[in-house]
Amino acid sequence: MPGDGHKPATQAVDPATFPTLLKRYFGLDAFRPGQREAIDHVMNGRDALVVMPTGSGKSLIYQFCALIVPDTALIISPLIALMKDQVDRLQSRGIAATYINSSLSGDEQGRRINQLAAGKLDLVYVAPERLRNQAFLTALRKARVSLLAVDEAHCISQWGHDFRPDYLHIGAVRNMLGNPATVALTATATVDVQQDILDQLKLPGAERIITGFSRPNLVFHVRYTPDLQSKMQAIVKVLGVVKGAGIIYVGTRREAEELAMTLEGQYKVPSFVYHGGMEKSQRSLMQDAFLSTSNAVMIATNAFGMGVDRADVRFVAHYNIPGSVEAYYQEAGRAGRDGKLAQCMLLYAPQDRKLQEWFIENDSPSRNELIGLHRVISSRNRNGVSSVSIDDLVRVTRLFEVKLRVGLSQLEAAGSLARLENEGTNLRYEVQELTEDALDIAQADVQRRRAYKRAQLDKIIDYAETTTRCRQRMLVEHFGDAGPLNSKPCCDWHIRESRGEAHPNYKDTGPAKSAAETAKVSSVDTTAALFAEGLSVKEVAVRRGLTLSTIYHHAAQLIGEGQLPLRQLVGESAELQIRNAVAQAGAVDRLAPIKLLLPDSIDYGEIRCVVAAISAEQKAANGGSAP
Repeated sequence: MPGDGHKPATQAVDPATFPTLLKRYFGLDAFRPGQREAIDHVMNGRDALVVMPTGSGKSLIYQFCALIVPDTALIISPLIALMKDQVDRLQSRGIAATYINSSLSGDEQGRRINQLAAGKLDLVYVAPERLRNQAFLTALRKARVSLLAVDEAHCISQWGHDFRPDYLHIGAVRNMLGNPATVALTATATVDVQQDILDQLKLPGAERIITGFSRPNLVFHVRYTPDLQSKMQAIVKVLGVVKGAGIIYVGTRREAEELAMTLEGQYKVPSFVYHGGMEKSQRSLMQDAFLSTSNAVMIATNAFGMGVDRADVRFVAHYNIPGSVEAYYQEAGRAGRDGKLAQCMLLYAPQDRKLQEWFIENDSPSRNELIGLHRVISSRNRNGVSSVSIDDLVRVTRLFEVKLRVGLSQLEAAGSLARLENEGTNLRYEVQELTEDALDIAQADVQRRRAYKRAQLDKIIDYAETTTRCRQRMLVEHFGDAGPLNSKPCCDWHIRESRGEAHPNYKDTGPAKSAAETAKVSSVDTTAALFAEGLSVKEVAVRRGLTLSTIYHHAAQLIGEGQLPLRQLVGESAELQIRNAVAQAGAVDRLAPIKLLLPDSIDYGEIRCVVAAISAEQKAANGGSAP
């Protein structure tokens, strides 16, 4: 048996025995569409790009191949949370599988790396960050890798919706390993992203195996919800009609916390929260609780979901419009992985576009932020080497982690940083000069990427606003799929057609309700009452069990409405400094340029409150309308 040192050599395995092996090791009677084709390509030493819908069995392709290839199969995956579950299942089937990641102790990592070097493993899962570890790379060279699988391959593309800079190093490692047979797998990749994947991995002759993007058991809906009250009404209706577990995606951490409180407090819905601002242990607890609780609702930002191993999710609702069709289809596709009927609901408010535009403008460091990042790393120089941790860089630079990693990738590409072997969890660099030419090139690349993302945002807006086309047809055609849908009903457009109902005009938006009208729903009034008692921001946050950032958002809204005096939260000296910084920055639509002009003692929450006061003053000066 595999795992007992009896793994068959590739040449000795007759393809006619594949169904027998499938039954023996995986308990399945037949391959799903595309699986056997991909396996045959890899077994014949050819590369393949596999694009299959979520839940269609992509992981079985490389797991089955790992049984047969003569040496080790290396699986690159960002899904650390799922590695243990998959490895446990593989080991129970007699397959010598393991994972090597940061969740293990140093000693255990070393033991598994030694097993890899000794050629004792059939299959090894690692995150892309592991490819920077010299001890691991040395073991790889000794192990002889005969299969490389790149899961969630869209992460390698800067034009995709979930770009991860560490994926860019896979191509170089593949070359180091002698270019073993490679299979790249993803559920969401447009024709352009597919080509970018192949270019980045240097797989010009790879076979593209695309089984289609249609999900016949999913029904897609869009609801026009111009304010918080209508959003909540739509969510409550979904909860009342659809029975079973669900996921509600929101745009911000604050919205995740507030919506969970409202559903728990007012509607007694068992709700869990997941976002990138939580400690890793908290996120794990929330995910485990969601997976083990029937009828649970997970309220999360897009930090949650990739690789979520729950098949019976009956609905996925998007509280805000996502940034692209790819992002929407991947997240919505987490519904109904068991093949049973599931609902996908997008709540559309035209003003939500501003949030996605903010994300686009803040997806990469600005010129000054890149200079600042380079300066911080240079300041850590000891004997020609700078050793820094991601957590330390996030704290000092105030950059989001993804934005920070993009910045590090840009500095490496510019030749201003040369990456060395990690020192524990610390990154180590030789620091070179950051030239004006390098900055110009980096910023030009950023502008190209942002223009592309704005175009992608336009497409998801078109999807939300359509009144003349089948929604699922729009989705699959976005990925180049013109095949039949084979699903009835597939969307609200067809449901209305079958009933002879008129289609709504989403573009005739009308005035949205004011924040004061929706404060009852958003729970800002509860925060206002605590401020009225004279509590500080920290005291309100503790009393409510919310983050400081959320309470500052509430405070800024209340200040802008004239319900809370600015001086209660921001001292006179800090206010004066912030107002001067705003004047220098020349605008109040972005806080980061303002923060760069201020000392570390003044935080974003205080800036947000002063900006709210300035905006209210400008509105009053313009006769009550926005400037």
